[in-house]
Amino acid sequence: MISKKTTLFIGIFGGIIFLLALYATQIGLCAVVNQSCSEFFDPITENLIPFLPLFILSLITFKMRDEVYRTWFRFARWWIPFSIMLIFISPEYSVDQMFRIEKGSVALLTSALFSTISLIIVTWKYSVTRKK
Repeated sequence: MISKKTTLFIGIFGGIIFLLALYATQIGLCAVVNQSCSEFFDPITENLIPFLPLFILSLITFKMRDEVYRTWFRFARWWIPFSIMLIFISPEYSVDQMFRIEKGSVALLTSALFSTISLIIVTWKYSVTRKK
């Protein structure tokens, strides 16, 4: 079991790398005219989107009881690698106009599902442990 601190630091580290990759051209990591910069940083950004909700939710659970964190972490420890794998194997561009399955939409969907399910788990477990 990973401690609360370690989870928080992983979330911070992943969130910082996500933000650096997202704003690479604005902060001067590469020249604005360099096309290969976006080709390099866009896949990194798409694959690291799940670390933003991980950071926010690990920050929320940091001050809560250990039971709440353990329950949420049991869900998060398999969801984050699963969502990164789904994002990684999804196609770069969609060929079907009806069902647009591509990296960006998969990343957004898995992050939204992770956030929603995690908030439900944390709220439920917090209310159960509070009644004790």
